Amino acid sequence: MKKQALIAFNEVIQEDERYVKIALELDCFINFLVKFLDFKDCEIQEEAAKAVCLIAGFECCKSLLMTAGVIAPLIRVLESGSESRKEFAARCLMKVTENSENVWSVSAHGGVTFLLKICCNNGDYDSELVSLACGVLKNLVGVEEIKRFVVEEGAISVLVNLARSKDEVIKISSLDLLQTMAYGDESTRAMIIQEGGMRVLVRILDPKSSFSTKTREMAFRGIVNICCLSENTLNLLINYGFMDHLIYFLRYGDIPVQEFALKGTFWLSGTSEEAKKVMGEAGFMAVLIKFLDSKSFEVREMATETLYSMILVHRNRRRFVQNDKNVGMLLQMLDPGEVNSCNKKLLLSILMSLTRSNSARKKITNSGYLKNIEKLAEAEVSDAKKIVRKLSCNRFRSILSALWNS
Repeated sequence: MKKQALIAFNEVIQEDERYVKIALELDCFINFLVKFLDFKDCEIQEEAAKAVCLIAGFECCKSLLMTAGVIAPLIRVLESGSESRKEFAARCLMKVTENSENVWSVSAHGGVTFLLKICCNNGDYDSELVSLACGVLKNLVGVEEIKRFVVEEGAISVLVNLARSKDEVIKISSLDLLQTMAYGDESTRAMIIQEGGMRVLVRILDPKSSFSTKTREMAFRGIVNICCLSENTLNLLINYGFMDHLIYFLRYGDIPVQEFALKGTFWLSGTSEEAKKVMGEAGFMAVLIKFLDSKSFEVREMATETLYSMILVHRNRRRFVQNDKNVGMLLQMLDPGEVNSCNKKLLLSILMSLTRSNSARKKITNSGYLKNIEKLAEAEVSDAKKIVRKLSCNRFRSILSALWNS
């Protein structure tokens, strides 16, 4: 009778959410549901776990479940229930721990230990359960003391190992948890790198692999969030092929992957001058210039800012000017009738930087698109006026030099 009633309840609340509110009006209804989690009959326990999981999705029910003492029986289900019951329990825990006030209760009842056991023995469980365990832990590690306990229990090596899984559900959830743990924590980031986390992340980006766009995005974000770039970690990224993968996806990736690669490139260019030098040698500037006239404002802005950052390095500036097409393309994009104000400012900043080079000044002066800058200068655009003034001074010096040497 109890089982049939629970089955019927689970069916109706999935069809119409109003039945949840009706059920809450019944005295001790939540308390009965929580008690059924400890019922010896496995089928009743499973239906109770499903019911608790479903109503935990309603904000008004979470506090009632906590008041009824739902955490302890959920953890007992997590410890000794069937796999399907464990999944319902983990899903419910993930919902109630979205509120950080409920986190300590899970820890107090030994929940962290059982969640870590699921992650450690992932081969014994369905990927969904492992992913849910990571999801609950992600909520829990927001509390510093719990995060320290998780780290001390050896979670970093366990999670890096999970990130090596061929199952993308497990891979994504473990990487997400690692990033949460690494946020603002230098020692945790160092441990992740030491355990081989950076190599795992870069391997996901290997174009030869068949991972989904979502997984690659998580890997890009992971590198940005976990890698606090030093000379040592920069060398690691180069050795693992990170820059080669970025270049490949910028050139050949579909639009979502190109955007992730561009964000990774933008981040890398802002880390150090050494990184910018390596990027210049790797050929990033030739790829970035193709994004300057993208239809997407965000893409144009990131590409232009990245290119500007790289050109501030003398070696890169010289390399950029050596390609005759580069300066012409920049000038062409400054057509006053087409360029938008934000992109115009960034493009002019790049040209201002280039005018430090004699050869760049000559190429600008001899370009058929010089008129674009002259028109902007006539329109009182400050940076354009500075460039025209600099070119004029350079031309005057050339005339004087010719007279002097004649």
